[in-house]
Amino acid sequence: MLKQISIIEFLNRPKNALLLDSRSEGEFLQGHIPGAVSFPVLNNEQRKEVGICYKQKGHQVAVVLGYELVGPHFKRFVEEAYRNFPVGPIYLHCWRGGLRSLIMGNLLSSAGYQVYLLKGGYKAYRNAVLEVLSGQFEFNVLGGFTGCNKTVILNELSRLGSQVLDLEDLANHRGSAFGNIGLPAQISQEQYENDIYSNLVSFDFSKPVWVEDESRLIGKFQIPTKIHDAIRSSKVYFLDYSFETRCKNILELYGKFPKEELIASTLKIKKRLGDLKTREAIAFLEAGNPDEWIKIVLTHYDKLYQFGLEKRDPNKIVKIGLAGDELLNYLKRVP
Repeated sequence: MLKQISIIEFLNRPKNALLLDSRSEGEFLQGHIPGAVSFPVLNNEQRKEVGICYKQKGHQVAVVLGYELVGPHFKRFVEEAYRNFPVGPIYLHCWRGGLRSLIMGNLLSSAGYQVYLLKGGYKAYRNAVLEVLSGQFEFNVLGGFTGCNKTVILNELSRLGSQVLDLEDLANHRGSAFGNIGLPAQISQEQYENDIYSNLVSFDFSKPVWVEDESRLIGKFQIPTKIHDAIRSSKVYFLDYSFETRCKNILELYGKFPKEELIASTLKIKKRLGDLKTREAIAFLEAGNPDEWIKIVLTHYDKLYQFGLEKRDPNKIVKIGLAGDELLNYLKRVP
């Protein structure tokens, strides 16, 4: 059975539904629906070849070429489906709900699967993403100078059942010039937005949703404008920890990494840090003295955070000196 469904029906599909993306590998890598499995009708080179043919010779010739390229692989597609997807139903899409998903949908339907095709394809999904991300939000914001272990605390809150939007985890970045050390590469802004959307629509906004206080950029990714506006305007619960405690926390996180990587990241903030302080910080790393290195770097980040903090409504800043279980119990009671 083959049935075309609207974006609303698609978004309300069963949570355990199998979702196949019939676009090319490159399109999938650029951005895909979280949880989707790449199952391309045309690979990158074939898609390029058909695109060139379309521009030079027109629609019909390109369609014939597409079938010529795809036809020899029908047997393999069915074999892979039987091997990897023993049960259905299958939810399927391509870029705009056109010929690629229709070809694959008809093939899998004839092979015995119940197939649902998304009208409008991935483009319809992206429109839904952008519509949600343009909405209004209110969060509980966990703030504090660098080194307060905000991410660790949010992870604990999540483990205890609180709703947490972890923008750094979704970005594969910790949010500073040092934030990419030891983490996978950031892929695409488009996928970042898709992942944020997937989290947002899973939340019950009648209950608190926690997020870390962030600058507009996390690595090379930009936090969607309305999300960042909400972070800046919502109440912030500011962890008021000592400079010494924060130095210790940062060294526990970054001290295990090679000094060459720390030096490279320190050079990224040379313009703001200044030539003299940059050379001093690097000299401490070269001498095997990270304790003095982190004091220089942390002083720089404290100034940046203080500048942003002063732009907030002071009536929406709640300073907290608690730690450990006392802190978690306090945050869980915040309405």
